Amino acid sequence: MKKILFLIIALNGLMTINSCKKEEDKPASTSLEITLKDNIGNIVTGASVKLYASQTDWTKGTNQVGTTQFSDASGKVKFDNLSNIKYFWFAEKDCKNNFNGGVTTTSSLSAGKNNTLDVILTSTGTLKFVSTSSNPYRVFVNGAAVFDMNGGTTQYIYYAPIGSYSLRVLQLSGYVITPTDKSYSGNLGCGQTLTTTYP
Repeated sequence: MKKILFLIIALNGLMTINSCKKEEDKPASTSLEITLKDNIGNIVTGASVKLYASQTDWTKGTNQVGTTQFSDASGKVKFDNLSNIKYFWFAEKDCKNNFNGGVTTTSSLSAGKNNTLDVILTSTGTLKFVSTSSNPYRVFVNGAAVFDMNGGTTQYIYYAPIGSYSLRVLQLSGYVITPTDKSYSGNLGCGQTLTTTYP
């Protein structure tokens, strides 16, 4: 009876050692922890964060990795069981988002580690351009050409930073002597749309 009892105790001990060893052998999860802040350093809670494995998916908003996370009371979200690759994300709350800031890791995630970073959310709005002309125009925003528009069309610039804008439209064809060249200005507020109708 003593031999049987000793054998049972020895087997139980071996099972405990083996199960502990299996726990130790299991590789650590690769994760990404993002802390969301506004542009003056305040924590942003309740912001949604979507993660993507490529820039194409990020641009199109397709093939999201996992489920949408929401920042907690510390402004943090965490994505677990990731690959050691570069990731892209889109975070937003109301009219604040990271579109004009950090949208990707600078390198591949470190495997088996909790990779951490801070992301700044800034206030944005929409610039809207409405052409009532039958001729094509080139659109300039703050001195830089951004796109050409056909007559009778509407174009948008989403996630434009808030602030003052200098806008210009230049007629490309259909003029007799000189092209129509008009300038406009306006202020874009958080979540607002600044509309320019021309000519």
